[in-house]
Amino acid sequence: DLYAIKVLDRNGSGYLSDVIEGIQWAVANNMQVVNMSLGTASNIQSFHDAVIAAKNAGIVTVAAAGNGGGSTNESVIFPAAYPEAIAVSATDNTDTIAWWSSRGPEVDLAAPGVSIYSTYKGTGYATLSGTSMAAPHVAGSAALVLNIPVGLYDANANGKWDPDEVQKKLQDRAKDLGTSGFDNLYGWGLVNAYNAVN
Repeated sequence: DLYAIKVLDRNGSGYLSDVIEGIQWAVANNMQVVNMSLGTASNIQSFHDAVIAAKNAGIVTVAAAGNGGGSTNESVIFPAAYPEAIAVSATDNTDTIAWWSSRGPEVDLAAPGVSIYSTYKGTGYATLSGTSMAAPHVAGSAALVLNIPVGLYDANANGKWDPDEVQKKLQDRAKDLGTSGFDNLYGWGLVNAYNAVN
Protein backbone atom coordinates (compact mmCIF):
# COMPACT_ATOMS: atom_id res chain seq x y z
CA ASP A 1 0.00 0.00 0.00
CA LEU A 2 1.06 3.57 -0.67
CA TYR A 3 0.27 6.33 1.81
CA ALA A 4 0.63 10.10 1.45
CA ILE A 5 1.34 11.60 4.87
CA LYS A 6 0.57 15.31 4.64
CA VAL A 7 3.01 17.36 6.70
CA LEU A 8 3.31 20.52 4.57
CA ASP A 9 0.83 23.11 3.31
CA ARG A 10 -0.16 23.72 -0.30
CA ASN A 11 2.91 25.89 -0.80
CA GLY A 12 5.33 23.24 0.45
CA SER A 13 5.94 24.98 3.76
CA GLY A 14 5.26 23.82 7.27
CA TYR A 15 6.50 23.15 10.76
CA LEU A 16 9.15 20.64 11.71
CA SER A 17 6.86 19.42 14.48
CA ASP A 18 4.38 18.28 11.82
CA VAL A 19 7.11 16.44 9.92
CA ILE A 20 8.16 14.70 13.13
CA GLU A 21 4.55 13.76 13.80
CA GLY A 22 4.35 12.32 10.29
CA ILE A 23 7.40 10.14 10.94
CA GLN A 24 5.86 9.00 14.22
CA TRP A 25 2.67 8.08 12.35
CA ALA A 26 4.73 6.02 9.90
CA VAL A 27 6.34 4.15 12.80
CA ALA A 28 3.03 3.58 14.59
CA ASN A 29 1.41 2.28 11.40
CA ASN A 30 4.23 -0.10 10.46
CA MET A 31 5.39 1.58 7.27
CA GLN A 32 8.36 -0.08 5.56
CA VAL A 33 9.74 2.80 3.49
CA VAL A 34 9.40 6.55 4.00
CA ASN A 35 10.27 9.06 1.28
CA MET A 36 11.05 12.56 2.49
CA SER A 37 11.20 14.98 -0.41
CA LEU A 38 11.67 17.85 2.00
CA GLY A 39 14.27 19.19 4.33
CA THR A 40 15.80 21.93 6.40
CA ALA A 41 19.27 23.38 6.85
CA SER A 42 18.81 23.14 10.61
CA ASN A 43 20.04 20.13 12.56
CA ILE A 44 17.33 19.71 15.20
CA GLN A 45 17.79 16.91 17.75
CA SER A 46 14.08 16.02 17.95
CA PHE A 47 14.05 15.62 14.15
CA HIS A 48 17.10 13.37 14.29
CA ASP A 49 15.52 11.37 17.11
CA ALA A 50 12.44 10.74 14.95
CA VAL A 51 14.58 9.49 12.05
CA ILE A 52 16.54 7.25 14.42
CA ALA A 53 13.27 5.86 15.80
CA ALA A 54 12.09 5.13 12.27
CA LYS A 55 15.24 3.18 11.47
CA ASN A 56 15.03 1.29 14.76
CA ALA A 57 11.47 0.35 13.78
CA GLY A 58 12.80 -1.15 10.54
CA ILE A 59 11.80 1.70 8.25
CA VAL A 60 14.00 2.56 5.27
CA THR A 61 14.14 6.37 5.26
CA VAL A 62 14.99 8.01 1.93
CA ALA A 63 15.52 11.77 1.72
CA ALA A 64 16.26 14.44 -0.86
CA ALA A 65 19.82 15.78 -0.53
CA GLY A 66 18.72 19.32 -1.36
CA ASN A 67 19.05 21.78 -4.22
CA GLY A 68 21.88 23.96 -2.91
CA GLY A 69 24.63 22.85 -5.26
CA GLY A 70 24.56 26.03 -7.29
CA SER A 71 25.33 28.25 -4.32
CA THR A 72 28.30 28.66 -2.06
CA ASN A 73 26.60 26.35 0.44
CA GLU A 74 26.63 22.90 -1.12
CA SER A 75 25.84 21.01 2.05
CA VAL A 76 23.25 18.25 2.20
CA ILE A 77 20.11 19.22 4.12
CA PHE A 78 18.42 17.34 6.96
CA PRO A 79 17.08 14.65 7.26
CA ALA A 80 19.22 13.47 4.31
CA ALA A 81 22.38 14.43 6.21
CA TYR A 82 21.51 12.10 9.06
CA PRO A 83 23.36 8.76 8.78
CA GLU A 84 20.10 6.89 9.37
CA ALA A 85 18.65 8.21 6.09
CA ILE A 86 19.56 7.42 2.49
CA ALA A 87 20.56 10.78 0.97
CA VAL A 88 19.77 11.15 -2.74
CA SER A 89 21.34 13.59 -5.20
CA ALA A 90 19.86 14.34 -8.63
CA THR A 91 21.09 13.51 -12.14
CA ASP A 92 19.96 14.59 -15.60
CA ASN A 93 19.20 12.45 -18.67
CA THR A 94 22.92 12.02 -19.38
CA ASP A 95 23.56 10.60 -15.89
CA THR A 96 25.40 13.79 -14.93
CA ILE A 97 24.89 15.47 -11.57
CA ALA A 98 22.43 18.38 -11.84
CA TRP A 99 24.30 21.65 -11.29
CA TRP A 100 21.92 22.64 -8.49
CA SER A 101 21.98 19.28 -6.68
CA SER A 102 23.47 19.35 -3.20
CA ARG A 103 26.50 17.17 -2.79
CA GLY A 104 28.84 16.06 -0.05
CA PRO A 105 30.01 13.04 1.93
CA GLU A 106 26.47 12.42 3.17
CA VAL A 107 25.17 11.51 -0.32
CA ASP A 108 24.47 7.77 -0.60
CA LEU A 109 22.90 7.39 -4.04
CA ALA A 110 21.91 9.42 -7.09
CA ALA A 111 18.69 9.20 -9.10
CA PRO A 112 16.99 11.01 -11.99
CA GLY A 113 15.82 14.44 -10.87
CA VAL A 114 15.67 16.67 -13.96
CA SER A 115 12.46 17.19 -15.95
CA ILE A 116 10.52 14.46 -14.15
CA TYR A 117 6.90 14.15 -15.32
CA SER A 118 4.54 13.12 -12.54
CA THR A 119 1.31 13.84 -10.74
CA TYR A 120 0.88 17.33 -9.35
CA LYS A 121 -1.34 18.98 -6.77
CA GLY A 122 -4.93 19.13 -7.87
CA THR A 123 -5.77 16.65 -10.60
CA GLY A 124 -3.06 17.30 -13.15
CA TYR A 125 0.50 16.45 -14.09
CA ALA A 126 3.64 18.56 -14.23
CA THR A 127 7.30 18.37 -15.15
CA LEU A 128 9.55 19.32 -12.25
CA SER A 129 13.21 19.13 -11.29
CA GLY A 130 14.86 18.70 -7.91
CA THR A 131 16.23 16.15 -5.51
CA SER A 132 12.62 15.86 -4.36
CA MET A 133 11.97 14.16 -7.72
CA ALA A 134 15.06 11.97 -7.35
CA ALA A 135 14.43 10.56 -3.88
CA PRO A 136 11.21 8.69 -4.82
CA HIS A 137 13.17 6.63 -7.38
CA VAL A 138 15.26 5.29 -4.52
CA ALA A 139 12.27 4.83 -2.21
CA GLY A 140 10.47 2.84 -4.89
CA SER A 141 13.56 0.72 -5.49
CA ALA A 142 13.80 0.04 -1.76
CA ALA A 143 10.17 -1.11 -1.74
CA LEU A 144 10.94 -3.52 -4.58
CA VAL A 145 13.94 -4.94 -2.70
CA LEU A 146 11.76 -5.57 0.35
CA ASN A 147 9.65 -7.91 -1.78
CA ILE A 148 12.46 -10.31 -2.68
CA PRO A 149 14.29 -12.79 -0.40
CA VAL A 150 17.06 -11.21 1.65
CA GLY A 151 19.48 -14.02 0.76
CA LEU A 152 23.16 -13.23 1.17
CA TYR A 153 22.38 -9.71 2.41
CA ASP A 154 20.96 -11.09 5.68
CA ALA A 155 23.80 -9.72 7.81
CA ASN A 156 21.96 -10.22 11.10
CA ALA A 157 20.67 -13.69 10.11
CA ASN A 158 17.04 -12.97 10.97
CA GLY A 159 15.61 -13.92 7.58
CA LYS A 160 14.27 -10.46 6.73
CA TRP A 161 15.50 -7.14 5.40
CA ASP A 162 16.55 -4.36 7.73
CA PRO A 163 17.25 -0.77 6.58
CA ASP A 164 21.04 -1.19 6.41
CA GLU A 165 20.70 -4.35 4.32
CA VAL A 166 18.33 -2.66 1.88
CA GLN A 167 20.69 0.30 1.56
CA LYS A 168 23.67 -1.97 0.95
CA LYS A 169 21.80 -3.87 -1.77
CA LEU A 170 20.85 -0.63 -3.52
CA GLN A 171 24.41 0.69 -3.27
CA ASP A 172 26.00 -2.56 -4.45
CA ARG A 173 23.73 -2.71 -7.50
CA ALA A 174 23.92 0.99 -8.42
CA LYS A 175 25.59 2.22 -11.60
CA ASP A 176 28.94 3.72 -10.60
CA LEU A 177 29.28 7.31 -11.82
CA GLY A 178 31.99 9.92 -11.38
CA THR A 179 35.03 8.83 -9.40
CA SER A 180 35.32 5.05 -9.10
CA GLY A 181 33.54 3.86 -5.98
CA PHE A 182 32.09 6.41 -3.58
CA ASP A 183 32.19 10.13 -4.31
CA ASN A 184 30.47 13.26 -3.01
CA LEU A 185 28.38 13.83 -6.14
CA TYR A 186 26.76 10.44 -6.73
CA GLY A 187 27.45 8.57 -3.50
CA TRP A 188 27.73 4.92 -4.51
CA GLY A 189 26.15 5.61 -7.90
CA LEU A 190 22.90 5.87 -9.83
CA VAL A 191 20.15 3.71 -8.36
CA ASN A 192 19.20 0.78 -10.61
CA ALA A 193 15.93 -0.87 -9.61
CA TYR A 194 16.30 -3.70 -12.13
CA ASN A 195 19.75 -4.68 -10.88
CA ALA A 196 18.58 -4.41 -7.29
CA VAL A 197 15.96 -7.13 -7.69
CA ASN A 198 17.72 -9.40 -10.21
